Amino acid sequence: MKLRVPKKERRKSGDSRGKHILRNVLIVLSVLIVMALAGTHLLKLITGNEMLAIPENGVAAVVTPLQSGFASVVNWISDYFYTLKLRSRLELEYNNLRQENEQLTYQAMLAGELQHKLSVYENLFDEVSDNEQLNPLVATVIGRESGNYFSVFTINKGTRDGIKDYMAVTMSGALVGYTYNTKTTSASVRTIIDSEASIAGLISTSRDQGTVRGTLGIDGQPMCRMYYLPEENLPRPGDQVVTSGVGMSFPKGIPIGTVRESTRGMESNKQYIVVEPSADFQHIEYVIVLRYQPEAEAVEDRSSSSDSLTLVPLESIQPVPTVLIGSDTYQLAPTPTPSPEPTLAPDETPAPTGAATPRPTSGSGSYEYQVPSSLQNGATNNSYGFTLAPTATPTPTAPPLDLSVEED
Repeated sequence: MKLRVPKKERRKSGDSRGKHILRNVLIVLSVLIVMALAGTHLLKLITGNEMLAIPENGVAAVVTPLQSGFASVVNWISDYFYTLKLRSRLELEYNNLRQENEQLTYQAMLAGELQHKLSVYENLFDEVSDNEQLNPLVATVIGRESGNYFSVFTINKGTRDGIKDYMAVTMSGALVGYTYNTKTTSASVRTIIDSEASIAGLISTSRDQGTVRGTLGIDGQPMCRMYYLPEENLPRPGDQVVTSGVGMSFPKGIPIGTVRESTRGMESNKQYIVVEPSADFQHIEYVIVLRYQPEAEAVEDRSSSSDSLTLVPLESIQPVPTVLIGSDTYQLAPTPTPSPEPTLAPDETPAPTGAATPRPTSGSGSYEYQVPSSLQNGATNNSYGFTLAPTATPTPTAPPLDLSVEED
């Protein structure tokens, strides 16, 4: 029994057989053509006949454009891949440079921060070294009230570190405020710009004393006002205001600020001067608490008893004899009588002659604040730790109505 093959399968098999035969024919022709060209080229080289170069030239004329086009395509593809590779390398280098730039920026920021801390620590060290007699203590700010300025803040030192209420707090050679509400490990600081602060101060040039109060709660600016000054003296703008050492246990001479303007000559309730504080109340990180406690001076014992006193009688007046000789009268000198030497009591010792009795010096606990030399802007310093303004020649003062007036 014969199997019948479908027409489609027979047609497919016939087509595949024809394609196979055509491929073989093309291969054979190609080989023959190549062999013929090789043979003609070999004969040309042997015989030197230029006629045999015609087939070679014809093939070259056909193949050369194809070869040029193929080479152009290959070069374009090679350049394209080279560009991709170069772009990837450029992107890699860019990312590396960007990362290196970020690292350098971070290191620069870190170096700037460390330099700032170093300068702060250097100022703190200078201030502490120059005021060791005031028992200074460095503290860190750990809390503050809301607002742009440090009106009231908290430090990380307390009674455990020897801090008590109403101790002076300084920063960068200027008064910041005083401690209050002191606890075991923390303390609150009320700054001089707070509305409830009140500190005794004096003007460095005229030595006039008054009371410095904060005005931050009045106009929102970190300023102070100084009240209760003598009416006959008018401070000049630029005069420095320091602590007077009266009232609280503050050392004398801590810079508070400079005089900016005055309202003297107005009503009695508006006679004050405006003081611009020296401390920066927007950037407070570290402060110094002066654990200064003034010591009372020893009182000299002046008690005396009647046993230690000896009364010495005074010499009585004796008459002087006179002699009349002619018209002249002469006085006879009396014979001096030895005066009795004073007797000393048993418990009395004679005082040494030729030298005054030494008086007791002031108490060892009385010190004045010294501004570090690195924080001083002027060139002339005095014992109070501040810079005196140059003494100006007397000039006619303007009437009170021409002075600058600050709105209350």
